[in-house]
Amino acid sequence: MPGINQINPGRIIPARAKSGGGFEAAYDASVDPQGVIFSESFDDQPDFTSAMHSTDSTQRARDGYTVPNNWTSIRQVPVWAPSKGHPDRHETIEILASNADKTRSGIGKSFVSYRDCNDPGSNYWNSESILLKHFPQGRSEIYVEFWIRFSPNWTRLADGGHGGATSKIFRVSSWSGQGSEYDAFGDGEIGPMLLWDHKLKPTYGMRNALAVRGGPHSDNYSFSSGDIPDVGSFLTSGSLGDFNINYTSSLAGMGKNGGDPQLVDRVNGGTLTGTIDHDQLFGAGDAWTKLGFFVKMNSSPGETDGEARQWINDEQCFVSTKIPWIRPSATKDENAKWNIVAIGGNDFFQTYPNSDRREEWYSIDDLVIRDSIPQELL
Repeated sequence: MPGINQINPGRIIPARAKSGGGFEAAYDASVDPQGVIFSESFDDQPDFTSAMHSTDSTQRARDGYTVPNNWTSIRQVPVWAPSKGHPDRHETIEILASNADKTRSGIGKSFVSYRDCNDPGSNYWNSESILLKHFPQGRSEIYVEFWIRFSPNWTRLADGGHGGATSKIFRVSSWSGQGSEYDAFGDGEIGPMLLWDHKLKPTYGMRNALAVRGGPHSDNYSFSSGDIPDVGSFLTSGSLGDFNINYTSSLAGMGKNGGDPQLVDRVNGGTLTGTIDHDQLFGAGDAWTKLGFFVKMNSSPGETDGEARQWINDEQCFVSTKIPWIRPSATKDENAKWNIVAIGGNDFFQTYPNSDRREEWYSIDDLVIRDSIPQELL
């Protein structure tokens, strides 16, 4: 039904009117007084695919490439795509009027990312699809929300005979301004960073695959369990700072005001329990889900008072208030700020044989970036 989005049974949220093609402060402050610093409905963007103007992997507006209006750059690495000799498949990024069926309202445009299954058995992350916004001034805290929908053929069952997969979908980070805005790890200039992946594992079902990385700017890049007093025990041993937790019992106490999150089971009703599959969290068919993320830098290097929060359909489901995002550094500028927001990413997707040339897509719409958490979520 146009104009509304059903988040969960008995709860109807009016759809925000689409506006802007990525305009700074796009919303009328008299209607929405909270600090919107960027918004994107994609409706006013010219038609765009990641190989429409160039097949280069990294394409930056500052270097003369054509990228979506008011965005900084893209990264794209397709596998099964017209630019790779497969005219019946898709580029990894599409923003097209012909994809109106992949928007929240059924009109206009959205960001559509295609993930390509490739090379079973390797350790390769393929089909990159990043759209990135850089805010040169940076901020000590930032909130991002967007709506997401997954294709009908998306791999949805943990034990459906096809195994699982992981797709990087969102990140907010700090970049020094030197080198590449895509280079992290110890030899890059990215960090701190919060990432969120869609992760489905055989037997274990949907995982809340959040990840944290430290700074400043790739120094102190890894986190271990002892570094974050309140949630460090959930970090996967041996990782750089990955939370591989479930959406049910692992999130006890992480809801609003210390309660348990009441995430709705969108297949069976009630709240989520036990091992869950994709549809229970994100809904079946053409269902849309609202995601929200908030990060706040720690007050000084080494202080364990930085924050990370996550919401699904406005229900807080993850919180840490003791993250030392920046730790003391003898080699890097410690005055790091949150200044990059990116959607899309690469995929660990080796679930089907190459002969299938398997594609699956997700669509992101109505992205909003604010300078603080919306009042209604507090």
